[in-house]
Amino acid sequence: MDLGLKGNTYAVGGASGGLGRAIAECLIGEGATVIGIARSRDTLADMATTHGDLFISHPADLTDGTAVRKLGDELIERSVAGCVFNSGGPPTGTIAALEMTDWDAAYASTLRWKIQLTKALLPMLREQRAGSLLYVESVSIKQPIDNLVLSNAFRAAVAGFVKTLTREEGAAGIRANILAPGYHATDRITTVLAKAAELQGIPEEQVKREFLAQVPLGTLGQPEDLAKMAAFLLSPTAQYITGQTISVDGGMTRFLTG
Repeated sequence: MDLGLKGNTYAVGGASGGLGRAIAECLIGEGATVIGIARSRDTLADMATTHGDLFISHPADLTDGTAVRKLGDELIERSVAGCVFNSGGPPTGTIAALEMTDWDAAYASTLRWKIQLTKALLPMLREQRAGSLLYVESVSIKQPIDNLVLSNAFRAAVAGFVKTLTREEGAAGIRANILAPGYHATDRITTVLAKAAELQGIPEEQVKREFLAQVPLGTLGQPEDLAKMAAFLLSPTAQYITGQTISVDGGMTRFLTG
């Protein structure tokens, strides 16, 4: 199926690794140009060498409001057709263990920059009468995950923001959706497993078996699995899909509607 992405430009956060890199490379494979955003300047430069004109490097720290403003200016200048809001998740931890400074940092890394960049892009997208915004969050947006209180709280806030956004901007042709990944084979799951093993005092391999026991398909997802869904949601093929939170989790979410 031709998704109709060829010739369009999309911004992808966290493009240097994990889910973000998989999304960026999937879009490039469909003929789209990708503006890759990440802190790792060297990795982005390597990707630009590999993909040529279809990859534009934009090193940035998304917790820095000034950097987000400059990013918004570039995305407007390039008339992006859509944006993938993706970055590393906040630290693991319980309510009792985390300090207020941890909450402040998690707000900056998980919620604030997404609101700022969205607001920056809206005037351009309204003028274009089209645009697809995709927020990569977590299954914790549907059911809380133990030892991930920061993710549980702030990703729920993203859901409220995105749902409101679709109500306010749908008439302008602007779509917004959320992807809720489960356990995928990325550096993030390695961190989560290590912390769970530390707290429980058991080997990581045992923790991994317990995590996978929650997944009906019995395996970790591959980043490419989620990337294909992301490409679809960004594309004109999904023009009547907006305001949705779609799980890509091997069936682990027990919420009745997925």
